[in-house]
Amino acid sequence: MKHSFIVSAVLLALAGCSQLPQQTPAPIKEVSEPVVAAEPDLVENEVLNDNIAQAQATDFGHIFIDRDMSFTGTLPCEGCPGIKYHVNLFQDGKFEARQEFIDQHEVNLVKGTWLLEGRVIHLMSQQAKIPSFQFASNNKVVLLDEAGKPVVSKDNYELVRSNDFIKLDTSMQMLGMYQVIDNNAFFTSCSNGEKSSVAMTQHHIPMLRNYQTDKNLNGKAVIATMVARQSPKEDKMLFVEKFEQFWPGATCPDKLNLAKVQGIVWRVERVKYIQVPQQYNLRMLFNDNAKLYGFSGCNVFNASYSQSSNLLKVNPLVSTKKYCAQSNYYESNFTQHLQMADRIELNGDKLQLFHNNEVVVEMRPALN
Repeated sequence: MKHSFIVSAVLLALAGCSQLPQQTPAPIKEVSEPVVAAEPDLVENEVLNDNIAQAQATDFGHIFIDRDMSFTGTLPCEGCPGIKYHVNLFQDGKFEARQEFIDQHEVNLVKGTWLLEGRVIHLMSQQAKIPSFQFASNNKVVLLDEAGKPVVSKDNYELVRSNDFIKLDTSMQMLGMYQVIDNNAFFTSCSNGEKSSVAMTQHHIPMLRNYQTDKNLNGKAVIATMVARQSPKEDKMLFVEKFEQFWPGATCPDKLNLAKVQGIVWRVERVKYIQVPQQYNLRMLFNDNAKLYGFSGCNVFNASYSQSSNLLKVNPLVSTKKYCAQSNYYESNFTQHLQMADRIELNGDKLQLFHNNEVVVEMRPALN
């Protein structure tokens, strides 16, 4: 009888407040029923009814974030195949998340703090807007709509908790200004304007040597593309995983005022009626000195061109001769139609190349 009174008192005290963990929280014993077993054999207590019941909170007691947790899953996305989510909740009240827009070469890395209100987890950050979720069970969260209600759909709107905590993958495609000053390398991202130091690693050394041995680059700020990951610390250090190339003559695009064709790295999105998968990363640049160059999915290329008003003539391309089975079709299709182009137009944020008044290549500014 005395034990029941104590448990009831604890439940009444918890029901009246939202949970925001302290920096060094004391261990909290689960009072929910049934009791959650030790990881990795977590026991769920979940309503197994229709879609509506699965999307709503279940009556299994209180949620406690008394350990670091990882949630992953792919949620639907309007205009794209989906968004891969990886959300880490830390018991000290912080969170980190990775949003990867499938087939769009767009990755958002977001940090902030969380607030647990009943079974609703609010993710708050000044970097980007992250949706809120509601615990559908101890091991699942469901996306909330703009009205703060669980999304009810035949599509999957749930993230599932991993048995083990998983470190966030911070590697991503990057495009930005690279410069070496007093033997220290710096990179300023075109997508968010953040300036980072570049760590001196084995994958960075070829990039550094390429820069220092080119008299046209050494000492200057130049657009570079690479795959890199961010340091987990707060020092904003970048670790290069793959150097791609430098883009002399290019600048970061003004997303609000695209008024010129030259000096911007363009990503190829469509050739004729065929969408180009973004994983192949076809990109090109028109230089002010009537030169163009780029990456066609497997090989790098360059050529001279002439432009008079909207009329365009691209001379035969000079290209490396590597063979890549997966991207060869898209590469040959793109290079063929690029050399056929006879007109060029900038429509909003789209750069379109025409042949006989038909769009044969469509591109957008590359930000990564």
